[in-house]
Amino acid sequence: MTINKWGALASFFLVISFVVAPLIYLTGNLQDAIGVFVYDLADFLYGPILSASLVTAAYVLRECIGKSAPRRMDLALAAAILSAAGMAAVAFIRSSNRHYHLMHPELNLQDSTTVLIVWATLVSGVNAIGFHFLGWMYILLGSAIWTSRLCPRPLLGLYFSAGVLSLFVYLSPDLDGLVLFLGAVISVWQGILLWKLNIHASDSGL
Repeated sequence: MTINKWGALASFFLVISFVVAPLIYLTGNLQDAIGVFVYDLADFLYGPILSASLVTAAYVLRECIGKSAPRRMDLALAAAILSAAGMAAVAFIRSSNRHYHLMHPELNLQDSTTVLIVWATLVSGVNAIGFHFLGWMYILLGSAIWTSRLCPRPLLGLYFSAGVLSLFVYLSPDLDGLVLFLGAVISVWQGILLWKLNIHASDSGL
């Protein structure tokens, strides 16, 4: 399979991660028979799957258009790696916290105001780190793709819009939902464009 198709698959997995995991976090119920499994699925999507897909998509784009803007694409890949680390950390913190609560019901940690404040602050802060670097990745990708003329201008507008909004999630956490929505749209469009390219691994030096 050509390298661009790997990038397309990674982009489509990003759509699933951006949409399904947040929906589970918002609507899941640990009291259901499969509630724990569903939350674990959300952590898996928001952690390992999102992280691997984000880095893979950025890497493939770097291989496909890196010659047009090599420094920006190198920085975009670095930002993708840092963002992936932040997103994975959020998923792992959520998973560890949830399972600790389930393993020690006698502690009634869900009723502790201190625990809830510390947990919410920690998750929000680490999540903001992931989104901040996601923003730089989108901006750098949009700038590099503009130079390469690889995609239509409306998609470039989405890259820059999602990038700028993502930079400020640390100031307004409610922006993360909008960023994830724009990210899902970008990933669908990006995946389709990558799937249509005809670039073999040998062409990219792999």
